[in-house]
Amino acid sequence: MWKEGGVLRHSLFNHSRFNCENLQKVPRLIREHRPGQIVNTLRFAYHALRGFPVTRLPYDPNWLVLLITARCNLHCYMCSFRNPQCPIPIRSSFQDMPLDLFGQILDTYPRAIVVELSGGEPLIHPRIFEMIHLAHARRMKVHIPSNGTLLAGKMEALLQAPVEILNVSFYGTDAASFAQMTGADGALFDVVVQGVAELARRRRAGGYPRRLRTSFVCSKDNLHLVPDFIRLSEKMGVDDVKLRNLRFHDIPGLPESTSLSADDPEVEEFLEDLRRQHFRIPVFLPRLPRQDDQRRCDHPFRLVAIDGDGFIGPCCVKAAKRCWGNLLEQANLWNGPAMLQARRVQTDPNSPLPPICRYCEERIPERPRLGG
Repeated sequence: MWKEGGVLRHSLFNHSRFNCENLQKVPRLIREHRPGQIVNTLRFAYHALRGFPVTRLPYDPNWLVLLITARCNLHCYMCSFRNPQCPIPIRSSFQDMPLDLFGQILDTYPRAIVVELSGGEPLIHPRIFEMIHLAHARRMKVHIPSNGTLLAGKMEALLQAPVEILNVSFYGTDAASFAQMTGADGALFDVVVQGVAELARRRRAGGYPRRLRTSFVCSKDNLHLVPDFIRLSEKMGVDDVKLRNLRFHDIPGLPESTSLSADDPEVEEFLEDLRRQHFRIPVFLPRLPRQDDQRRCDHPFRLVAIDGDGFIGPCCVKAAKRCWGNLLEQANLWNGPAMLQARRVQTDPNSPLPPICRYCEERIPERPRLGG
């Protein structure tokens, strides 16, 4: 599975997003993106098919995760951003991303095909809709993860904004479970449900957002809520549901055993029960690592995260922070020392996985799907 010198062959190749199924998307890639973006994506695909044999990459990132705000109106217990018990909130200090920095990032990486506007709660950012239109004008697909609490006040703008995927993360299936998971007023739960349902109802055929998705972070503590969540999502009229595995972040009161594992009979029994049920919309199941799983991740080979102060990070989970470098101060950070080291960790089987990687479902190659 490994070549000498730690050059990855099959393990990372099997995990790459650019697999045979993605090859079927090449016509859409050619139709919807600029020549430079097309060539860059195909270069990424070529290196993915070879198992990423080098760490200094001859292509640019094709996915930008832009942390446009650190602010959020919830305090979710599983979130290292805003959990009040977390001793070191890992991304709580950067400013809202200025529009000129956003433009500079797009100028630096014009060959990216996806821009994820994240946070914090990205809909808090006062200029998010300008950002959406700027990225769309460059033929970049815009993805937005949101907690959904602000949808009602931004409904008209959302229906006009060229957003490819709007993912509304749910925390609970009723007011009580929502309040328990978020530390917020349980009345906000109905606000989110009504906002999603109205957006789904008013969205015209072929309109925006192109895909309206709901997601739910699964843990050993809330598996019993999942069927109700899926049924609720069906009633709201969304396109699909994504169930995510809880990422263990060493947060007080959140033990490792809370995350789902493929070695756990209780988890497997739960998934088997879900498979026996019929759902009208697609349901994407959590990716489940095994305790001895050492598979590596392709994130440092395909994306870069950048926060509102210009600091970068090698994936969507690890913090964008000073140790990785700053876009405003250094050139070619995509192939800078920190990113090269992050890639070496992912290609060297003798290099232990960081704890935050061991519990990250992004290492698992495929996400099983039900229904639809």
